[in-house]
Amino acid sequence: MARAISRLLPEPGAGRLLVLCTAVASLGNGLYVTGGAVYFVHVVGLSPGQVGLGMSLAGVLALLLGVPTGHLADRFGPRGATALFALGKAAALLAATLVHSFPAYLAMAIALGLAEQSGHVARGALVSGVMGREGRVKLSAYMRSVFNGGFSLASLAAGLVIAADSETAYLCLFWGNALAMMLVASLYMRLPKVPGIPPAPRGKRPPGAVRDVPYLLVAQVSGILRIGPTALAVGLPLWLVVHTDAPRALAAWIMLVNTLMVVFLQVRMARDADTVRGAARLQRITAVVLIVACAVTAVTGRMPAWAAAAVLLAVAVLFTLGEIWGEAARWGLRYELAPAGAQGQYGGAFATGDALALIAGPALVTSLPDRFGGPGWLLISLLFLLVLCAGGPAVRWAERTRPPQEETAEVPATVKTP
Repeated sequence: MARAISRLLPEPGAGRLLVLCTAVASLGNGLYVTGGAVYFVHVVGLSPGQVGLGMSLAGVLALLLGVPTGHLADRFGPRGATALFALGKAAALLAATLVHSFPAYLAMAIALGLAEQSGHVARGALVSGVMGREGRVKLSAYMRSVFNGGFSLASLAAGLVIAADSETAYLCLFWGNALAMMLVASLYMRLPKVPGIPPAPRGKRPPGAVRDVPYLLVAQVSGILRIGPTALAVGLPLWLVVHTDAPRALAAWIMLVNTLMVVFLQVRMARDADTVRGAARLQRITAVVLIVACAVTAVTGRMPAWAAAAVLLAVAVLFTLGEIWGEAARWGLRYELAPAGAQGQYGGAFATGDALALIAGPALVTSLPDRFGGPGWLLISLLFLLVLCAGGPAVRWAERTRPPQEETAEVPATVKTP
């Protein structure tokens, strides 16, 4: 068991400390995400529609502000920026305990979403600056593996709180997450300092991420693949319950399969994503796997219960493979195609590719199969076919327009001691 856990961690040093930060943050996130919405509905008295609206609006605004916050991380250094956004998230979570109306909830949700997304963008620049080109994709895989495991454990703990249905217990979810983010902020400050990049003279400033059309095109194409995880987490369970004869309990097993695969396979299966060529290849593989997963799902509605259950488990594996390879491809393209001194603002620009999956993804993976049945899944697969056709040309265009860049940072041997 100890050996299996050790495989989820990088070598001692800055990388392991970053993974520790991720583990602590994942526990806090799992507590809040699972129980927060229930608290605002059952205790505060908001409607589910109001809670959903707040989350959606926060997500959209956070994507729009990703480039400015990433620019701040580049300018003043990503370590301090990442710690600051973690403290901002802690403040928003503490403010959540004082929410008693929809306007107050809306303000809190927007502040929390901005702090969360801004911290994600700054952390990407921090990972690049601390680990360098040789280690940033691999460390991203370690962080995602640990995050999924911690988030799942915290979600189970939050389920106990929901079962207790006590206001004090719900508030503990917020306090626990806030304390976790304060701890994370202090841990970030133990990492080696990554210096900020001073602004170039006015006449020599590069155009910036928002004007880098090839890079933005790669971001939009890559973001389409994130509809795959949404299809697995939202669309597939609904399809299973409404349109197949498979046992309903299988929906929980599907997510367990997903979690275990991500935790134990993400690092191994991200090995080839640290170059543009390798990341582009994984992106093509992801598109093919997701197309096959949608096509197979489309025929399960007419199967007997035992066959539908077996096939849907296989489909869950395919969707999860697509998720694992797709995330690895995104890391490689996001880092390798961005200028060395602008990882923050380019990371914020790359995140805009998530807009389709974030805004329209849940509606697409639920409404199309529900309205059209099996052919609805084939319509979803057309999105992944678009990635398969457009991904290669977009990456090659972006690669041709990149100026030569140097290594961003050497891998540090030690971390800063308090």
